Amino acid sequence: MTQSERQLPWWREFFESADSIPLSFFPCPEETREQVEGIISLLDLRPGDEVADICAGMGRHAIPLAERGINICALDISAMMLYIARRLAEDDADRLHLIRGNALQLPFRSEGFDAIVNLFNSFGYFIDEAQNIAVLEENVRCLKPGGRFLLETRNRSYQILYAPYYQEVERADGSNAIIRCRYDEDAHRLNSRWIDPEDPEKVLHRASIRLYGIDELHDLFERVGLEIDGIYGEYDGTEFEGWERMLILRARRR
Repeated sequence: MTQSERQLPWWREFFESADSIPLSFFPCPEETREQVEGIISLLDLRPGDEVADICAGMGRHAIPLAERGINICALDISAMMLYIARRLAEDDADRLHLIRGNALQLPFRSEGFDAIVNLFNSFGYFIDEAQNIAVLEENVRCLKPGGRFLLETRNRSYQILYAPYYQEVERADGSNAIIRCRYDEDAHRLNSRWIDPEDPEKVLHRASIRLYGIDELHDLFERVGLEIDGIYGEYDGTEFEGWERMLILRARRR
């Protein structure tokens, strides 16, 4: 890793690397299909709705939503992820718009979307908490009054208990890395490092994600003008009880 790369936010390096595909542990296609059905149901999406997928990655959710007749603007900062999405979505280009951009400054007009989704632990990346709040504010700005918002993030209690604090994982080239995770209680962040098994001092990749409790998210949503009307542990609408891996919040713009 070069000095300039070390100065980049971690996600700028990580999601331009082929390693991000196996190391992110993306759900299998069947689970993704179930999630898409859940998104449609939870947000009452219909053909022709205008929806934004913020931090859309390779379009796991955006592409099948476009196939269902929904107009999707899929935004991501990673050129690699958008390239993959573009290759996978060649047949759905009329309803799927792939856009490279920053969640801090969405390149969309105000009040333009019926719904916005932010999925698969894509919230809480910024070290500066004011920037994480600004991401929510941008989402609210781009929602129509009464528009729906869906956030999937990590359940903090689950992550603290079950994060891989030392685990061997396979990289894109077939070699191995060791992932080490540490929870910073003061910053409420889960910090991860992937290291070279042959050289423990060599950091291959890094990540740091802010973990939120429900009370914190309630306060953040209230602050930016979102009213929560559903808290779930699964995309099938199962209510969140506190032990689940995922924390899914549905809200509306006031």
